[in-house]
Amino acid sequence: MRTLVIGVGNLYRRDDGAGIHVVNHLKKKVPTIDAIDVALGSVEILEYMMGYEKVIIVDAIVTGAEPGSYFHVNIAAMDDPPLIFHSHGIDLITTLKLGNLLYSDQMPKELMVIGIEVEDTLTLSEECTPRVREAVKNVVDEIIVMVAS
Repeated sequence: MRTLVIGVGNLYRRDDGAGIHVVNHLKKKVPTIDAIDVALGSVEILEYMMGYEKVIIVDAIVTGAEPGSYFHVNIAAMDDPPLIFHSHGIDLITTLKLGNLLYSDQMPKELMVIGIEVEDTLTLSEECTPRVREAVKNVVDEIIVMVAS
C-alpha cells in the first residue's frame, strides 16, 4: 500500500515541531519511506496527499492532556470527525474534509492523524521538551509498524 507520512509544525517553536521531528527520525530509520514535513496544515497539504492510498499526519495538539501523550484518530473511518485544535491554530480536520469534497477520487482511502500533546510551544528552540521528545520516538516506532503492515 502506497503510504505517505506528513509531519506538520513549526520546528522553531519547541514542541510545535514534534511532527517534523517524527518525519526526520523516520527518514533516518527508514530512508525509503515517503515522508515530508510542512509548516502548516493548510490546504497545500492536500496536494501532497493525492495519489496515496494511506496517509499518516503527525501534528502537535493542545487538548489539556498530559504533555507527551499522543492520540490516533482514523479520520477516514469517521462520519463527522471532531475538530482538532493545533498549537499553530490551523484546523486540519476542516482542510481534510474539504479535500474529500473537492478531490474525493484522489484522496487516500486510509487517513490517520496522530496528535502529540505539547508542553511548550512558546520557547524558541528546535528541541522538544523531554516528554514530547520521548513521544516522538514512540510515534516513530509505531509508524514503522503501521507502514509495514
